[in-house]
Amino acid sequence: MHTKTRGQTAYLYRSTWVRKGTRDNTHGYSLQTFVGSIRRDAFVLPDDLAAKLTEGERAYIEATICRPAREAAERARREAELHEADPLWRLAEAGRLASEAAERSRSRRVHRQRVMDVSEALAKVQVIDPVETPRAPDKRADPLQDALVSIRAAAAAVRGGAYGRAPETGVRSTRPYRLWSDIYEAVCGTDGDAVGGSLMRALQDRGFAKSRQR
Repeated sequence: MHTKTRGQTAYLYRSTWVRKGTRDNTHGYSLQTFVGSIRRDAFVLPDDLAAKLTEGERAYIEATICRPAREAAERARREAELHEADPLWRLAEAGRLASEAAERSRSRRVHRQRVMDVSEALAKVQVIDPVETPRAPDKRADPLQDALVSIRAAAAAVRGGAYGRAPETGVRSTRPYRLWSDIYEAVCGTDGDAVGGSLMRALQDRGFAKSRQR
């Protein structure tokens, strides 16, 4: 059996060899008999056509038409699923449309919000190598610098009237005075040692400051 294809239809022919002299013929030849037709994308052999074919001919149609048609349909289904799940072609299309919109906006401006909507949508796209915001180098803690800044800020606040003016009497009971006493003791106090004493005692112990006795 062999087939002849026209468009989406395969026409089936059965070949029979006519021997020399069988029909008063002077030489042998092949006689082709039309058996039926089947669509090239048929998944199975129709029953009415199958009844006309031998087992070998049915196997031939299965191998050359039906099985390839099923495999092609399965490939098309998988490709459609991949196409549906693929974001790349959508991004390519979005890029093309955005470029066209940018070109046309020269003569017809658009609202900023419309552009922001597109930008927000693109920002949600998950990428393989997300951009990491560079971290600022960690600054080493500098308590002395911090103390200096705080003292200068406190002095400016006092001069600016943040604590008002001291009363004529009872100044030692005011909060600013008590805080100043604590600050002075913490900075310049002579009580205690290098571990539990003032900042000055700690600096003296480390050799950064000299005491008047030395």
